[in-house]
Amino acid sequence: MAVGRDEVVGLACRLLGRAFPSAPLPLSELQAARRVLVLKPCCLGDVLLSTAALAALRSALPDAWLAYAVGDWARAALTGNPHLDAILPCKVRGGERPRLADYRDTVATLRRERFDVCFVLDRSPLITVLPVLAGISHRIGIDSGGRGFSLTVRVPWAEQKHEAELYLDTVRAVGIGTTGFGMEFYPSADDLSWARARLGALDRLRVGTVPRVAIHPGGGVNPGMTLLAKRWPAERYVAFVLRLLEKGRQVVLIGGSSDAEVVREVETGIGAAATSDGLLTVLGETSLGQLAALISSCDLFVGNDTGPMHLAAAVGTPVVAIFGPSTPAMYGPYSPRARSIYRQVHCSPCFVKGRFARDCQDYICMQAVDVDHVWETAVDLVPAVGR
Repeated sequence: MAVGRDEVVGLACRLLGRAFPSAPLPLSELQAARRVLVLKPCCLGDVLLSTAALAALRSALPDAWLAYAVGDWARAALTGNPHLDAILPCKVRGGERPRLADYRDTVATLRRERFDVCFVLDRSPLITVLPVLAGISHRIGIDSGGRGFSLTVRVPWAEQKHEAELYLDTVRAVGIGTTGFGMEFYPSADDLSWARARLGALDRLRVGTVPRVAIHPGGGVNPGMTLLAKRWPAERYVAFVLRLLEKGRQVVLIGGSSDAEVVREVETGIGAAATSDGLLTVLGETSLGQLAALISSCDLFVGNDTGPMHLAAAVGTPVVAIFGPSTPAMYGPYSPRARSIYRQVHCSPCFVKGRFARDCQDYICMQAVDVDHVWETAVDLVPAVGR
C-alpha cells in the first residue's frame, strides 16, 4: 500500500514529539504572563476568523502585552483591532517551503520580543516550531496528526470542526471562557468617511429603506494558491443582480484587482442595466478597511467562500455565502446572521487540509447551485430584499 506525503509527515512529527514534553498551563500562570503572542501567518479569511479567539484572550488578559505575528497579505485584517498592542511581521507561510532568510528573520523578530506564551493558530509544523526557535516557553496550539509536536499544550484537531471554533479551542484549553465572542473588524473613521462619499450617489437616490446588496463574484486567489473553482458562475450572478435591480434594490458590485475579469463579465451580462442608477461598481480601488466600511453600509452580502465574505460577517452585515470545493462546516461565515449554500456532490469537498485534491474543470458543485436557491436564501435571511 502506497504511503502518502501526509502520512510520512505525520509519522515524522509524532516521532519528533517525543523530544518535546507537553505540560498543562494553568490559567493563573497564564494570567501572570507579561508578553503574549498569537501566531497565524495567512490568509485573510483565516486571520479574520481568529479575531473571536483574540477578543477572548484580551478579555482574560487585560494587562498583558498582546501581539500578533502575521504575513503581509493578511496584516490588514488586524489593522485597528483594539485588543492588540502590536502587529509583527511573519515571513513564513505553512503551505510552502520558506526561504531560509525569511525563516531566520521571523525567528529573530519573535526572539527579540521575549514572549512568555504563544498561541499558534496554524497546523503546519513549519509554523508550530517557530516559537520553539524563538525561545518561547509556553506554546499552545492545534495538533493535527502529530504536526503540533513542538507544542507544550496540544489541542486535538477535529475534522469538520469550524476553523473559528478550532482557534477558540486553543483558548479554552487554558481555561479561558469563550461565550459571547465573535469575529471583529474595525474600519477607521477615515474608512467610513470614504465609504459615505463613494456611496453618495446611491444614497441620494435611495428611497426610504430600500435594501442595498453587496455582490462579490470573485475570490479564490491567495498567496501560493489560485482556486477559481470557488466562484459561482458569473452568469448566475448576472441573473441574481438583474432580479435585484428589477425589484428596485440597490446593488454594490465589488472586487479586488484579481477579480477584474469576472466583475467585468458580470457587468457585460447585465447589459443596459449596468448603467442603472441603482448599481455601483467598486473594483480594485479599496483598502480592506474601506471595503469593510462599504460592506457595513449594505443590508446583505452575497458572495463566494472568500476573505470579503468573512469580512462581511466580521462587520455584522448579513451574509449569504456560496460554497462548493470547500465545506461551510469548516469555513462558513461565523455569524448568527449568515446562511451558507452548499450542494454536496460525489466529489465534494475537494479542498481539504489546505489542498485542492481534484483536477476539476467543470466545477459541478458550483453549477449545482441555482439562482432560485440563492434568491430564496437571501429573502429568508433579509425579507425586505424580496418585498
